[in-house]
Amino acid sequence: MPRSSRVQRPRQRGPRVLVLLACYNGARWIGQQLESILAQHGVDLHIVVRDDCSSDATMAEIARFHADGRIDLWADRQPTGSAAQNFLALIRDNPADEFDFVAFADQDDSWYPDKLATACRMLTNSRCASGYSSSTLATWPNGRTALLAHSARVTPADFLFEGAGQGCTYVMRSPFYARMRAFAIRHRSLTDPVRYHDWMVYALARSWGDSWLFDSSPSMCYRQHEQNDTGARWGWTGLAKRFDRMRRGWYRDQLKAIASICAVAAPTNATVRRWTRMFLANEFRHRKVRIAIFCLQGARRRRLDNVFIAAAALAGWL
Repeated sequence: MPRSSRVQRPRQRGPRVLVLLACYNGARWIGQQLESILAQHGVDLHIVVRDDCSSDATMAEIARFHADGRIDLWADRQPTGSAAQNFLALIRDNPADEFDFVAFADQDDSWYPDKLATACRMLTNSRCASGYSSSTLATWPNGRTALLAHSARVTPADFLFEGAGQGCTYVMRSPFYARMRAFAIRHRSLTDPVRYHDWMVYALARSWGDSWLFDSSPSMCYRQHEQNDTGARWGWTGLAKRFDRMRRGWYRDQLKAIASICAVAAPTNATVRRWTRMFLANEFRHRKVRIAIFCLQGARRRRLDNVFIAAAALAGWL
């Protein structure tokens, strides 16, 4: 159907927000998610959906909304292979010059009606923060719910070790998004190994000296199911998965990818320089101990996490 035949909804007064939604085999949930995004209050939004070669009815579900002029759908013939790379493809292909803010959206959540308006208001009031993220309400099929609150205790090095919470809650100022997008386009070889696009976004913001807003109030229902790319790391099962990934070197590889990105993006940042000299350099004496000390001094926002990471360093997993 040509664009001109769509029903053009009246524009709402409020900030202009570009919503980037990456999907893959999400037919069971994407309809409800799109409904919750289109029902946002107080913002003038446009959604770009990128399908990563779904084999289910995802495309048919999205087609139900085709008459709404606020949605554009892109389907690539070559799969990217991961949610992170799907999002990075969205970022590279979509400038946001006509928008005030840019938000990320997953295919399987349900947003509160004021999610975007709240984020935009907080970013506008802060005047200096480049990005925003919030807590979420994890929901399970059996009706169980749990608040997933992230720590807002920023450390000088936390961005080198973790993101700013669930990427599906991210909202960014357009100028920062443009700078981050230009970096992603220019340094494709550095971003290809990235497993978490949201961690990369937060790392770039902080390495460039920008601040970030952490909202303790949940902004959405974070659906938990067997196909979650990450999901809630809840209880002993979640801890065991993290331990196993770390032992197998997965976390080390991601630390290396983020460190490499930050080293190029912010070569004069003192924290980045100290960490990359230690972590990316060739093997040297007492490396494990030095990395463990660095982590204990405040690698992540939660203090208990730093003990866990330091132990991993001493075990030779970093």
